Amino acid sequence: MQSIAKLSIVFLVTVLTACGGGGGGGGGGGAPAPAPVNPCVLKTYNSQPLPEYAGAHSLPAPSNLKFDASVQRAIGLKDYYPGGENNGCASNKDYARLLYQKTLDRLQTLNIDVVEIYQYGPVDDFNATTWTADKSKWQIPESELIWFIKEANSRNIKVSLIWQLWGVDSKGNTIDTSMTTSEAYMLKVLRGWHNIIVEMAKLGGSNGLNMLTIEWNAFYFPVMTNYPVSATTEFVAIVDDIRQYFSGKLFMQASPIFFDSRLLNKVDAVIVPLNPANWTHVDDTNMSVGLLKSRYADDISGKAIALSIATGVNASSIPVIWDLNIQSRDRALSDGWVEDGFCITQVGGSPTTFSNPSCMQKNYVTDFSVQANAVEAVFQAIKEQTYVKTYGIIFSTSYWLTDTIVPSEEGFPNLSQSIRGKPAETIVTQWYKR
Repeated sequence: MQSIAKLSIVFLVTVLTACGGGGGGGGGGGAPAPAPVNPCVLKTYNSQPLPEYAGAHSLPAPSNLKFDASVQRAIGLKDYYPGGENNGCASNKDYARLLYQKTLDRLQTLNIDVVEIYQYGPVDDFNATTWTADKSKWQIPESELIWFIKEANSRNIKVSLIWQLWGVDSKGNTIDTSMTTSEAYMLKVLRGWHNIIVEMAKLGGSNGLNMLTIEWNAFYFPVMTNYPVSATTEFVAIVDDIRQYFSGKLFMQASPIFFDSRLLNKVDAVIVPLNPANWTHVDDTNMSVGLLKSRYADDISGKAIALSIATGVNASSIPVIWDLNIQSRDRALSDGWVEDGFCITQVGGSPTTFSNPSCMQKNYVTDFSVQANAVEAVFQAIKEQTYVKTYGIIFSTSYWLTDTIVPSEEGFPNLSQSIRGKPAETIVTQWYKR
């Protein structure tokens, strides 16, 4: 699972107004009973940034620049749904909808035109010929996913959907993700996936979904690079089936890059993760917008060359969505992205509670200057690169549902990691202007 919490310097716990009172008036000339207070309203807080979270580096001023109007400006939501909670609302559904509405309000202030959302749930049985996923186990209930699509579209915000494939099915079976699996095994997995993603295409095509990523997200299946011809053939068949039900935009992730021009020509853009090349702990100390921009430029050129070689297509004609995961902590760039939605005690370890004294994230140091410098630098590098066509930019999993949905409820104040608030949000707002 991926996530990024918020870049608001003070973490606040969600507090909702109590279900106000209003006793019934019995008759006779008394003042009318006050109208009931809506219990499903988030309180507003005016908090000032705390200096200790500002970070070790000077904050860059946002450039007086913006991307071309044609560039897709996107923000991804944390893969989270408040299941079983209502916090004073009439139902869990009402509470979840409020959180989504507040988040969409905030995204509008950032000038975004696309919101990316994750859906997931276990496959019933990996050993079955036809894979299915029980809708009762979906992260977001089907009715609420449909509601969200329509709610976003009503605000002129397009919705891009990614299904995250879980590596464990409902029966406890797992997928072998090693590079030593056979071609036949790879094809079995891809044909099982075929069924899952076509079902999502049907749902999206019937309910106004704008964009769909045609393969899984967090799940990594590198064996496809061993059999690129047959893997590409399978995904071409997937796209052809999807197109029977879905007319929106289709995206392909370039990690790993196994596909050739046959698939590239069938999708609208490829999603490419972007990081400052060869960044080390020493670079953390010497950080500047100029140094970061240079390293991001190196990563862009390397990714462009890799795409061109793999697909056999001139890089300048490949439409790319740059995928950014920049967290606000001191070693976010040198150590890479880390989970913030649950405590982990070792890299790749199982989730546990934040009260665990071995929780790795408790040792992280919040540093908003790291994120602000990186965001400014990567925007400059993307703006100046000429290797590929920039189709869009997305900060994936960069927003929780509101300012208040963060791990701070567990006494966990050192992971303010999304582009929530100042200073990085100010930079994003400037660049995302049209």
